[in-house]
Amino acid sequence: MHETPAANTLKSRALPHPMVENFWNVPNALTLSRLVLAIVVFAFVANEWYWSALIIFVIAALTDALDGYFARLLNQGTAIGRQLDPLVDKVIVCGAFIYLLTVRGNTGLAPWMVTTIVVRELLIQGLRSHLEGGGQAFGAKTAGKLKTLTQCLSIGAILAALKLHETYPMILPVRDFLTWSAVGLTIYSGLGYFWIALPSFKGASSSTLP
Repeated sequence: MHETPAANTLKSRALPHPMVENFWNVPNALTLSRLVLAIVVFAFVANEWYWSALIIFVIAALTDALDGYFARLLNQGTAIGRQLDPLVDKVIVCGAFIYLLTVRGNTGLAPWMVTTIVVRELLIQGLRSHLEGGGQAFGAKTAGKLKTLTQCLSIGAILAALKLHETYPMILPVRDFLTWSAVGLTIYSGLGYFWIALPSFKGASSSTLP
């Protein structure tokens, strides 16, 4: 028996949209919670509540580790999750560096450092969206994960140094080492991602030739 168009329409309405099914899972919920925590961190830095900002930032960093763990444990990795997770990471990291750049006092940050980090993150996110949109997985690589870890350690050290530098001046060289390492890894991992994606662009260029 052939189904009528009306029956097909009713069936399509009754079935949940696959995008909705895939999006609302544990890893993506943790990722979205990190976005909310990012806003709290920015507000605390703006009000010079550095200890509170550090605590919330650490909690946000923990959710970053947990969403990847649950994605593997529950087999809930999705294409939208692979884009959303690094995007939220970039929001909290870039936002934190931008807000810290406006802080009165010695943060060890220079405008060119923050600009380098923000520009790299925007370019790589655009590259990831382009390739993922074409059906090619573009998850985080080891250098990218190490870059994110170092950036987070740098932000944490800056926040801690703003409160402890007078009592513990030895924290300043540690802060500066982590910040310079974060900038170096940001550049290195960004070049690595472009190198990995280069064959895809070459293939796309070849396919457009007459």
